[in-house]
Amino acid sequence: MGITTRCIFFFLFGVTLASNDNVFARLHSDLFKDANYAKDAIPMISPAGDDNDNAVNLALGLSVISMDVSTRGVLSANTWLRTFWTDYRLKWNPADYQGVKSIRVPPSQLWKPDLSIYNAANVGCGSFEERLSSSPTLAIVYSTGDVLWMPPIPIDVNCNHDKVMVTSNDEIACNIRIGSWTYDGNHINLTSFGESDILDLNEMSSNTAYDVTSQKGDALATSHYPCCSEPYIAMDYQFTVKKTQSEEEEKESEESSEELSEEDIEEIEE
Repeated sequence: MGITTRCIFFFLFGVTLASNDNVFARLHSDLFKDANYAKDAIPMISPAGDDNDNAVNLALGLSVISMDVSTRGVLSANTWLRTFWTDYRLKWNPADYQGVKSIRVPPSQLWKPDLSIYNAANVGCGSFEERLSSSPTLAIVYSTGDVLWMPPIPIDVNCNHDKVMVTSNDEIACNIRIGSWTYDGNHINLTSFGESDILDLNEMSSNTAYDVTSQKGDALATSHYPCCSEPYIAMDYQFTVKKTQSEEEEKESEESSEELSEEDIEEIEE
């Protein structure tokens, strides 16, 4: 093999190896840099009309891991926010990128819906919006332009009851109302994630201080305001919670029930 032939061989080998090593970098560059991707622009193909035909369809869900209620009636929950939408600017042909069908992308590089909790217990530093905007959880972007983002995030809301709790074992009515803060339903068409309009409790920890005892369902809510003719859509999860009992409390409760039963029997015999 001559020197020239060997040089050509190693050059082609190097080009092939570099291509293999940098397919993800090349795809990122093609999607975000070369295409001048504008992350602050909502991914609507056409401007909004009088209905939601041109709106971005946003599927939204909430998975609860644990929850607690303070003496002031503030419910704190550790959750997984579940969001799914399509950004037509992020489509590619996998055949052009060695079969790659999905990539992981920092959320800071993407357009994201401006979600807020309407009955939040706090604003500003440490709020839901601040935590969401600074979340490092990667989003999965598919070659179809679909985006799946499920960041873990704590939530604090004011529960809907008319008395301050101190130590109560009664059920407490509460709700979490979440939606876009500025976009109406003709820009963002909110839908249920996985067609479920209740809180997902499948990942609830056994160590949670409070349990969800019931859910209303039909969380998708549409509102109209005097200022505007457009509809505003939110997910309004309504539910009741109750303090969980420790093993000692459960034992005491069982013993108390047994004692009451014995007393009832004695009264009957008398």
